[in-house]
Amino acid sequence: SGILLVLLIVLVIMYNHFQNQWLGGVVFVITMGVRNNTFFIIGILSSLTFSIPTYAQDQIGVAAAVNQNTTDLTLEEERRLVEAGYKIIQNHTIETDNVGKAQMLLLDGTAFTVGPNSSVTLDRFIYNPQTAEGSLEVTSRGLMRLVGGKVTKKKPALIRTNAATIGIRGGITIIQSENESTTAAFVYGDEMRVTPTQNADGDIVLTEQG
Repeated sequence: SGILLVLLIVLVIMYNHFQNQWLGGVVFVITMGVRNNTFFIIGILSSLTFSIPTYAQDQIGVAAAVNQNTTDLTLEEERRLVEAGYKIIQNHTIETDNVGKAQMLLLDGTAFTVGPNSSVTLDRFIYNPQTAEGSLEVTSRGLMRLVGGKVTKKKPALIRTNAATIGIRGGITIIQSENESTTAAFVYGDEMRVTPTQNADGDIVLTEQG
């Protein structure tokens, strides 16, 4: 019984440690655009510092700042109001109305900002805190800014829109998509690749900031 008690105390200490541990990061933003397989590249520089809690089961991040009228569309097609501190779950869709706006922070330090009349679906997020390896894939509609965290430094984050797939490694992107048009800008980072949906062989790779 004494050994069980010691193990229980150790588990409680470990739980409290990981629940209260914080990771810091710098947010970067990139914007890029695609329309009829023609690309318009714009550079915008922005930075933001932030902290996020470490891994918890099923939770991949939190809503850090929310303007009113932002909702979470669950896998059960249930809409829930998103407020600051709201748990971000994989495969859920964060949506805003014409006045809504939200910023989400993922466990690896990646940050999303979702503009009005927009949505982001968190399709896939894998993160190993010990190795800082993993993957990130999202689907975006409307206005979204992504600032890459630890995962994106080793493997590009993939942002899918109605017209293109944008891969950004170690940097920032801002993406505007509407109907069959997508516009994005390379603000900062190691590399950004744009692949049109209708022309997979016509991708463009940028390796210089701006």
